[in-house]
Amino acid sequence: MIQKMFISFLLLIVVQSKAQNSFSLSQAIEYAVKNGYSVKNAATDIEIAKKKVAEIRGIGIPQLSADGSYQNFLAVPVSVIEASAFNPAAPSGTYLRVPFGVQHNMSYGYTASWLAFSGEYIVGLQASKAYVELSRTSLRKSEIEIKESVRRAYGTVVILYENKRILQENIAALDNSITQTDAFFKEGLIEELDVDRLKLLRKNLSTTLTTLEEQTKLAEKLLKFNMGFDVNGEIILTNKFQDMLDAASTGVDAQPKFDLNANIDNILLDQSLNLQKLELKRQKANYLPTLSTFYTWKESRITNEGDQLFDPLFRVPGGTILGVNLSVPIFKGLSQRARVQTAKLNISKIEVSAKQASQGLALQSAQSLTSYTAALSNIQNARESVQLAERIRDRTLIKFQEGVGSSVELLQAENELLNAQANYVSAAQQLIDSRVTLDKNLNKF
Repeated sequence: MIQKMFISFLLLIVVQSKAQNSFSLSQAIEYAVKNGYSVKNAATDIEIAKKKVAEIRGIGIPQLSADGSYQNFLAVPVSVIEASAFNPAAPSGTYLRVPFGVQHNMSYGYTASWLAFSGEYIVGLQASKAYVELSRTSLRKSEIEIKESVRRAYGTVVILYENKRILQENIAALDNSITQTDAFFKEGLIEELDVDRLKLLRKNLSTTLTTLEEQTKLAEKLLKFNMGFDVNGEIILTNKFQDMLDAASTGVDAQPKFDLNANIDNILLDQSLNLQKLELKRQKANYLPTLSTFYTWKESRITNEGDQLFDPLFRVPGGTILGVNLSVPIFKGLSQRARVQTAKLNISKIEVSAKQASQGLALQSAQSLTSYTAALSNIQNARESVQLAERIRDRTLIKFQEGVGSSVELLQAENELLNAQANYVSAAQQLIDSRVTLDKNLNKF
């Protein structure tokens, strides 16, 4: 009884483990958005940008600092002075050794300051907030890119699975043909050459299947890498080949509308342009005056005896100061002027890039629709070609089995079917990829 319960428990663990590693396309995308490496870094960049805002904001908050020092003169400085300076009756040529200073000297105080006005600070604060928005947009771009890469990688793996299935079916059909052909040869109805031709084709297909299996393993690793999943872990894809084709073939309007303003690259360019305009504003703000205030309090304790440092008798006020600093730039050379001109040129450069990107996106969108329309037509033609090639192969096989057809004809029919199936798989890949590109240009990610 205990053994049965233990086995059931192990089976439950295995089932749950497989369920955790099973992904539909939507689940794979959701997993990638949460665990993708680039997405995680982009999310961290947002937090870094927020800390930068706090850092810059802190510059304008009143600052308070305290300082203190202690000095113990193990040998107090001594000066030699003529004794008559202190005692007029002292004989001429008599000198005194007079210490200058005391052994123990302790001072302490604090300073409060506040940046009352700084044009560069105000613009810098605006720029730091704009940078946070840019970081958020960059995160959105990373999410779009990870969704695109996962959709492509997922589709590639599913197509490789389908290609593998087709090859395995063809190899199984060839095995049957080889068995029948070998029987005909033993009965003296055909030549051994006919059997060898089919065996050679079977050998070539086996080699192709082995290569395809390696490609599939690599494609699975690429998918897992894009998802942020352990590349050496096991993964099960639940979407089937026909599911992918159906999804890629439907859901597109006859005349889809491309909103270029909502394109993530356009948004990033607009935000970059805004940041550069703030940079120009910051450079111009350097011509404005800067105003700051401060309050300082200091006190000292001076004595030759260490135990007297905390005696109020030896307390020496150091002064209390309340002040204002005003800095007005009059002439800053030509370097500041050059920085302003550079900022203006950078704005012009980004504006040109934005116009170029807008035109490029319009062209790219039109091309994506054309490619998708062509892919729909190609997949239909490829599907019909496969059906036709299957009928030809089946009729040729019947003729060969009845002794009225040659092995050359059968081999040619098999090759034609393989080519048609390969073209169909290639057309499916083209359809899935073109749909991904179209959806991206339609801002569906």
